[in-house]
Amino acid sequence: MNSSELFNLHSLGSVETVDQLNKRFYGRYNFPWPPLLFPVYPPGIATAFVNQDIGAWKGGRLTEKAKIWVAGCGTNQAVFTALKFPHADVFATDISAQSIQVARKNAAQMGIKNLQLEEKSLNDIDYKEQFDYIICTGVVHHNAHPAATLAKISAALKKDGILELMVYNYYHRLLTTASQKAVRTFYDSGTAINQDLELRLIKSILHDFDYEGLMGDFLRSHLDMHEAEMADSLIQPIEYSYTIESFGNMADECNLEYLLHCQNQFDIQNHAYTWNLKFTDPLLKSQYYSLPDARRWQIANLLMCNASPMLWFYFQRKDATITRKTEQQVCDEFLETRFKKSAFLMNHYVLDPNDDKYKWKANPVKYPVANDGSDPLIDRILAAVNPSLTMREVLGQLGAKADFYEVNNIRIKLTTSAYPYLLAIR
Repeated sequence: MNSSELFNLHSLGSVETVDQLNKRFYGRYNFPWPPLLFPVYPPGIATAFVNQDIGAWKGGRLTEKAKIWVAGCGTNQAVFTALKFPHADVFATDISAQSIQVARKNAAQMGIKNLQLEEKSLNDIDYKEQFDYIICTGVVHHNAHPAATLAKISAALKKDGILELMVYNYYHRLLTTASQKAVRTFYDSGTAINQDLELRLIKSILHDFDYEGLMGDFLRSHLDMHEAEMADSLIQPIEYSYTIESFGNMADECNLEYLLHCQNQFDIQNHAYTWNLKFTDPLLKSQYYSLPDARRWQIANLLMCNASPMLWFYFQRKDATITRKTEQQVCDEFLETRFKKSAFLMNHYVLDPNDDKYKWKANPVKYPVANDGSDPLIDRILAAVNPSLTMREVLGQLGAKADFYEVNNIRIKLTTSAYPYLLAIR
């Protein structure tokens, strides 16, 4: 099976050709659509939790005054980032002039001063070791030659910098790819992509496809979507996808290595927060947990298929001066760390439906919000945390298991950016 059968590469051409396709596509479908609110983080909070995400319990890997690049920022990710890291110098680029215009307009409404925006393709950059933190999510897989694009991003990262990177999980995109190819097979798209026709076709399919099964359910789930989201899913002009193994291989070619999974809003919604499987059979458990991280995660990718998490990871350069920690090492250090409860006030800019502008909301909200109670052990640990005790001592007092699977779940659900309940005491 060749790559054109595996992925949506019907429109694959030169780098310049694909860039122009994406430029036109996202010029028409401004993605993402306007959020209802933008959270405004107090200084230092987001930085502290990114450090904890990658097991830098003593902090310092990412600093408050970091130089950040949002590579392929769309309409709003640059604004989110500038408000999340208020003392950082945030630079953002996107191939779509319209997306940059939307981001610039929103940033101006909020008086954001730490953000610079530029219309530019990732394939035209020549930055060398300029950024402490690069965020690139949902972008690389839409390029003509993703590895070449990623190599440019890798070169822009400082030697000990952090890259937050997301590409599509192959098992999440089987129906998406089939839909994209089906629409393009309805007409002669060999000469040029007809966006108007494709939009009419996919909307007609959504309303006229009266069949049960996986595809029927999948298409029906798009009926009430915002048009930009529906288009990005079902008629995007070119798309690759990856497994843990193929993602890791591409990263390796680009002088990058996995750090840890980055928790994100989509995995939280789907309760897919870990790349580890839970086994009780002694043989399986022994074999599985003796494997290197990437091989263990690949098994989870294969066996969980479409239920596996997103391929959203932190990376570092392979030539970094800081040695990568395994997930086991991160958990071992977590057990020997003392924590305090996190508490901070979050302000917001809220979209006013009357004039389509973002307005400052005067009433701050206390964060983190109360745990949802779905994991009683997490609630017990949170109640028992004491700055004078290590996490190992807290778990010992509660009689909780300290095996790798359980400890890693506790680490994720209490100390990461997605679950910001505990801050390490340095």
